[in-house]
Amino acid sequence: MKQLKIKDLKILLDVAATQSFSLSAKNIGLTQASISKSIAAVEETLGIKIIEREKRPIGLTTFGETLLPHIKKHIHENDELFELVENYKKAPVGEVNIYSPSGMQAYLADTILPPLLHRFPELNVTITTSNLHQADYFKGISFDNSCDILISYSPPHNHNLIARKVKRIRLDVFATRAFHEQHPFTTPEELSRHPFILLSAMANNSYENVFEFTQTDTTDVKSVAVTGKLKFDNLYTAVNCCRKGMGYMVASELLLQDVSEIRPVLPPEWGIYIDCYVIYRSRKNLPFRVQSSLDYIIELMANDGEAVPA
Repeated sequence: MKQLKIKDLKILLDVAATQSFSLSAKNIGLTQASISKSIAAVEETLGIKIIEREKRPIGLTTFGETLLPHIKKHIHENDELFELVENYKKAPVGEVNIYSPSGMQAYLADTILPPLLHRFPELNVTITTSNLHQADYFKGISFDNSCDILISYSPPHNHNLIARKVKRIRLDVFATRAFHEQHPFTTPEELSRHPFILLSAMANNSYENVFEFTQTDTTDVKSVAVTGKLKFDNLYTAVNCCRKGMGYMVASELLLQDVSEIRPVLPPEWGIYIDCYVIYRSRKNLPFRVQSSLDYIIELMANDGEAVPA
């Protein structure tokens, strides 16, 4: 059996109420011929007569009288379904899944989540760790199917996704006092001679990271390759190794401000700068709760003066 069309059923209800093709045609804005054709389509699909066309005024057959309450119920349930879908799209209620690197999550907890949940108290937020893997910084990051919003230091390799650049982040070189005294340097180029705790995401070669050091006054850029025997995709593990004096490491000062054993050692006129992206699917495919959260997160990150940790 072919599927009944809601439009045809609604026309049938109107005809049953007006008992007139001409009045229903005016109510709905169709011709009488179109009204008659819709009713005929319902009758053909069901294989039984519903309207007594010969009567004046026209009326329902016995079967039509029996069918009428079921049609009303079916239309009501259909309307409720679409209303539920529209409300789901247009209300910031439900779950939003945010993926981010582990090193950024303290920043999200301090700066982004409190105002987000204050503005949208009906939201539930899941934060999932999504660290960059081998060479992701160069080849692009993957976007998980269950992810709504991805915050990353690398754009996606899927060009159908949208990547909004929201911040430029300054990184520094960190070490313990003892390690820095044992491995001194005065220029970024000299760092290539000293051991580093490496980041997997920036390891285009097996045990090498390449960092671009920018001089803030002149915008002069020096590309320096550093090497080491340790490489991690989790920044917190790298921090623990750095605390043990096992090498220099590159990170955001905000992340390490409470780690007393490690200090920034770059001359103040130099810095390593990377971009921070908010990544998401096409807005037309996003529920309203995700659109609302996305817009507010972008606003908060773009206007926040703090450096996002890396």
